[in-house]
Amino acid sequence: MDTIIKKIDILIIGGGWAGLSTAIKLVDSGKNIYLIESAKQLGGRAREVQVKQTIVDNGTHIMIGAYTETLRLIQKVFPSSGHYSEKIQLKRENLALNYKQILKPAINLPRVPLPAPFNIIGSFLFARGLSAKDKLCVLALGTKIKLNLIKLPSDLALQAFFEQQKQTETVIKSIWEPLCLAIMNTPLKQASTEIFLHVLKESFFKSRHASDLLFFKTTLSEIFPMPAEKYITQHGGEILLEQKAISIQQKNDFYLITTPSLKLQTKHVVIATPPPAANKLLTELNTQQTLEPLINNLNQFTYQAICTVYLQYPKTIQCERNMQGFLGTTSQWMFDKKNLTHQPGLVSIIISSAGPHLEMDNPSLIKTITEELARFYPQWPEPLDAFVIREKRATFTASVNINRIRPANRTVMDNLWLAGDYTNTQYPATLEGAVRSGLHCAQQILAE
Repeated sequence: MDTIIKKIDILIIGGGWAGLSTAIKLVDSGKNIYLIESAKQLGGRAREVQVKQTIVDNGTHIMIGAYTETLRLIQKVFPSSGHYSEKIQLKRENLALNYKQILKPAINLPRVPLPAPFNIIGSFLFARGLSAKDKLCVLALGTKIKLNLIKLPSDLALQAFFEQQKQTETVIKSIWEPLCLAIMNTPLKQASTEIFLHVLKESFFKSRHASDLLFFKTTLSEIFPMPAEKYITQHGGEILLEQKAISIQQKNDFYLITTPSLKLQTKHVVIATPPPAANKLLTELNTQQTLEPLINNLNQFTYQAICTVYLQYPKTIQCERNMQGFLGTTSQWMFDKKNLTHQPGLVSIIISSAGPHLEMDNPSLIKTITEELARFYPQWPEPLDAFVIREKRATFTASVNINRIRPANRTVMDNLWLAGDYTNTQYPATLEGAVRSGLHCAQQILAE
């Protein structure tokens, strides 16, 4: 027979970055919280995995300087597991972008150490591979965005927006499209201009360091989920792994949640799972049809994939920079792990969103990527090993008008809450969006 454990104030379902952020904020205020996670480890889609004998992240993530809440929370939890130093855990670089192209000159936007927005202006003025016309149209649009001269009567696709703004085809293909995929993991013809402009203002125009690139020098699990777990438990919270919420019921003034081995009675429930899993629980609670609009909205979400191809070359192989972009190829970004996670010869290739690569099996995809890299780096030998990590539902599609159906943290049912990057943070599906959602959810619970 299932056992009803002690009554708790708040149950958090889901141990990704949103759920952990919610828990940290609540235990700081002395709340009695339980967090249950169906997997064997915390972190959601941003965690470490072991493939063969290699420990890697389930996808390569980077942050930018504008991710202030994530950076603050990482620093907060580290005293529980060791001394925090950004120089130890993260590698910060001023924004610089370089794209290699087959049979075409590379496009290079150099680092310019000036205050914002002059660092961005200088980067484009001194860019190589762009014509004077290309540079002028980018700077003209950037000026409009900086001065808040862009007024959108309604949201529209980024492709249409850039065409309206007279951006050249070269600029759209070599600057805006790669940024759109990197920021939003959504094709240009679907991507929300509203969300893109919000991120651009936050990262490029607020301060010089807001646009900095921050690379993880440890695994994702080591940078946040692991120290967060210690912090939460040391502050009185409890975390239970491999405990999936298989049933949820509202009973008068409390909720009863059933897992494979437990029954949990709680006043507040925070559902911090991806939308499909959240909708299963919401549907079970929807006995009075009050949650129908929310369920219908979440059913409208679509998702984008991310493929990461890891290639292990001999340890002497090294890229000329930590992050290298590519245009006109299946490969989009390459990260050299030697200077980041101290894994010499290991590179990760990121392929965002949709494309022919999704129809390839893993050997074919590895062959395609290896052949592309051989054209850019003919001196490199064949990789010694390779493997692919595919996330079919890596992020929600940050499509036109998606903000209209993204839910708030508070639901119409008393003491039932949502947390996750898909809630209406104004951000796309990013670590910062997840963290901000979790913190905002906790703040509202504490205000009750």
